[in-house]
Amino acid sequence: MPASRDRLTLVAFADPNAFYQGDADKQRDPARFTIQNFVAHAKLAENAGFDAIFKPDFLGLDTLKSDVRPRAGFEPLTLLAALSQHTERVGLIVTESTSYTEPYNVARYFTSLDNLSGGRAGWNVVTSYYGEENFGDGRLLPLAERYRKADEYMRVVYKLWDGWRPGAVSHSAEGHRFSGDLITDTDFAGDYFRVKQALDIPPGPQGRPVIVQAGASDEGLDFAARHAEIVFAATPDIEAGAAFHRELKRRAAAHGRDEDSLKALPGLNIFVASTPQRANEIYHSQFTEKNLLKYRDKIVREAPLFKLSELGLDEVIPASAIPSEEELNRVERRRSRGLLLRSYFARPGATLRQVLSGIYEFGHLTLIGTPQTIADEVALWFERKACDGFVVKGGNSFAGVSEEILPILRRKGLVRSDRGDTFRQAVFGPDPLARRRSA
Repeated sequence: MPASRDRLTLVAFADPNAFYQGDADKQRDPARFTIQNFVAHAKLAENAGFDAIFKPDFLGLDTLKSDVRPRAGFEPLTLLAALSQHTERVGLIVTESTSYTEPYNVARYFTSLDNLSGGRAGWNVVTSYYGEENFGDGRLLPLAERYRKADEYMRVVYKLWDGWRPGAVSHSAEGHRFSGDLITDTDFAGDYFRVKQALDIPPGPQGRPVIVQAGASDEGLDFAARHAEIVFAATPDIEAGAAFHRELKRRAAAHGRDEDSLKALPGLNIFVASTPQRANEIYHSQFTEKNLLKYRDKIVREAPLFKLSELGLDEVIPASAIPSEEELNRVERRRSRGLLLRSYFARPGATLRQVLSGIYEFGHLTLIGTPQTIADEVALWFERKACDGFVVKGGNSFAGVSEEILPILRRKGLVRSDRGDTFRQAVFGPDPLARRRSA
């Protein structure tokens, strides 16, 4: 299987509740929060040809989201470990924070998940833009320092994962044995972490999980260029997608990496129906006044420099409500998202309702139409190098995506039919980790 850029890399949110927009009956059904619903969703993703499922995570209770997308009762690592026992090939991407965990713990988590799943673990590395109220001393480190700490964190986990050499585990009638000569102590002492011993469990089939990242600030992009294999992005149109793709590959090359060693995956919401008119009706049905006001409040909470809290939905957004680029470049939380939002809110004559309806899901791409028109647009993004694939985040019908859109993409030759033994091999081809290390 070639490692070149010849197929889409496709990831789906692991939560089926993200795909019931516009379906009031589904949203009222308590069965949607059962583990059986999550299992059925994961199996559908795997059978359709998705490369991985992904469970995002935010460390804290966000009451503003509760009416629109309430959480099920599962912590992400526990959930995907459970789903690993009901799937065979699909990758399993879990979010863990470098700000509120320890490297030794996380190295153990992902080694265990990789062993449980037969080589399908992926780690979405986040530095966290909030959560300080629930962990540690209650202080959020400045953005640049969060990434310095994260970079050191990665050096620790790499040493932990690389500390077991081939042959370190042997098996006999008495059981399995570890050879101390082939296990290296970590012996790491840095500014943030001190780790003495080697990891206490043998490596999984991948050696280390697939590294995923989603930061879009300058610091986040540089971190991704050094460490990530898959990068999630928020690019609401094809021009923004192509610019992000070029910049990410440029930064990777500056760090001595082959541009094919990491994939840029924009977030994608899909509203699909048999006619464009019906798809548009479903899309717009979610924008009730209550939901739009909650969306406004969410923006105010996460990007407080935007002065929107007293603004009515049909009022034109005044220039005084929009922070300058200079102000946004000084913030420590979701800086890149604030700059993206500014480009929408600053459009002359726009009302709050128009903007909130147009930037569904904070500026991620939204495609609305028939299976054919959506598949054609996805293919166009790939052909124009505006993406290497997508993270399908939500919409109105995951069954429609899996059973109607992906078959069209498969006929176009853009969905894999061949798979490697591990998640990394499915995305990058044989022995990609060895090539990455040599780079």
